[in-house]
Amino acid sequence: MENKQSFGAFICQRRKELGMTQKEFAQKLFVTDSAVSKWERGLAYPDITLLQSICQVLDISEKELLSSSEDTEGRRSEQLARKYLRLARNYRLIQYILYGLTALTCFVCNLAVQHTLSWFWIVLASELTAASLTLLPALTPEGKRGLWSLGGFTGSLLLLLLICCLYTGGTWFPTAALGTLLGLSVVFLPFVLRRLPLPEAVQSQKFSLYLGGVTALLLLLLAVACLIQGQAWFFVAAASIIFGLGLVCGPIVLQKLPLRPPFAGRKPLLYLGAETMLLILLYAVCCLHGGGTWFGTAALWTLFGLSAVFLPFLRRELPLPSPCRNHKALLYFSFESLLLLGCLAFQGWERWFPMPGLLLALAGLALPWGWLGALRYLPLGRWFRAAVGFLWTGLWTWLFPWALDRIFLLNGWESNEPYTLRLPFDFTDWTDPVSLNANVMVLVILFFVLLGFGCVFCGILQMKQRNRPEFSEKL
Repeated sequence: MENKQSFGAFICQRRKELGMTQKEFAQKLFVTDSAVSKWERGLAYPDITLLQSICQVLDISEKELLSSSEDTEGRRSEQLARKYLRLARNYRLIQYILYGLTALTCFVCNLAVQHTLSWFWIVLASELTAASLTLLPALTPEGKRGLWSLGGFTGSLLLLLLICCLYTGGTWFPTAALGTLLGLSVVFLPFVLRRLPLPEAVQSQKFSLYLGGVTALLLLLLAVACLIQGQAWFFVAAASIIFGLGLVCGPIVLQKLPLRPPFAGRKPLLYLGAETMLLILLYAVCCLHGGGTWFGTAALWTLFGLSAVFLPFLRRELPLPSPCRNHKALLYFSFESLLLLGCLAFQGWERWFPMPGLLLALAGLALPWGWLGALRYLPLGRWFRAAVGFLWTGLWTWLFPWALDRIFLLNGWESNEPYTLRLPFDFTDWTDPVSLNANVMVLVILFFVLLGFGCVFCGILQMKQRNRPEFSEKL
């Protein structure tokens, strides 16, 4: 009964606020006065089919009628919504009037002064560019305003550039258009890719798509500029840009690419291989552009330098056969030695290779090969292998200058001061050049010999420490 009374009191209050009598209210609902009286006194509820009519007559919502109270927040929201729609409509109308009046005025002035339409098209394209930022967002549905505005602004701006180029009689439109697209894509393409409904397979490759799109626009801009200037520097610039972008962004792109299992664990190897190929391609393009013949030498020495630095770190990722996995150091030294000899042969063939270049290279390679044999293949402890390596270094330091003299003599080159195995050292004389060189050589050799004997001493101590527990257990 209490709910009926509150419901009736709310209807009565609302009816009186609108200045209606019970009879007028009943006539609008096509019911009797007594029925309205029963509602207001809380004796009965109206039929459910009359709820919508009661709301229309009393200018209230169904929520207010059922709750028997005014929905202040709801009314305020509706008022704000109506106000917003009215302001949006007026905003669009004002822009229609301003843009229309401006275009019409320029149209009449252009015809009246020049008797033709010339600069009017520039004004019209300028208005379209401005309207894409002010009017177009108000005409598109929410959620798509950013893409529509960006697309409209880009299209109208390109149209403005085209009209200005035609008006001035220039040929700069392709360069300006591509430059504009490149600048806009650099800034806005990440936001566009987030909004576009891309396939699931491409959802995780947005950075690659962004980088590929920007790179393609940049290369196209360079190609057009090169053609307009009538020059031939495009391939050099394109190869340089691709190499630079790959050097900086290649790891990120490889990290995102869904590679197959044989390649998924070898991304550093793929990155280094791709960059090496791009660098060699850059050499080839620069050599062809400059008309030189240095490509082969530069490519071989680049391969030698890169493999000497990075191949030790990439040995674990190389797909080697099982018998070769325990001899990676031997394979590395063999590859580097052959590549070095190939570089020397390619660069100095019939000038100083094979004689004396081959013998000089073999004499120099004797030092690292000696260390490889001592550290990797001698059946001794670590200290003893290191000792052999240091002793071999001292021996090589002593014999290498003598080998150089013999090689030079074979080619008819004689030295004023030939090197002898019996060094003429004199530690009391450091002024004579011959004695000074001999003294320094002897000190270097003694240094490596002492290092070798020091390693032998450490190896003997280590053997004694290992044998003591075993000896005590036997006792």
